[in-house]
Amino acid sequence: MQTQPHRPISGIVDAVVTTSLDADGALAFHLVVGPSNRPHECDRIEFTLDLEDARALVGDAERAVTAQVPCRLGVEFNAAPSARHP
Repeated sequence: MQTQPHRPISGIVDAVVTTSLDADGALAFHLVVGPSNRPHECDRIEFTLDLEDARALVGDAERAVTAQVPCRLGVEFNAAPSARHP
């Protein structure tokens, strides 16, 4: 896989990420984006990694299943294409 160059993203927001194993045994990351005291206003994002890939990223992926930690999230939709990736 080709590594993408790091570009700063404006509009970083607070979020909470939790993890679980999905039905296929993959590590699922659940992001809740928005004010934690108003969950009905939050956006939700989920992505999954096969356990082998999760281990490469977080080490002991099975232990990560119990994690719930605050994080910051930047998302850039419809970004202008770069010269390298039209």
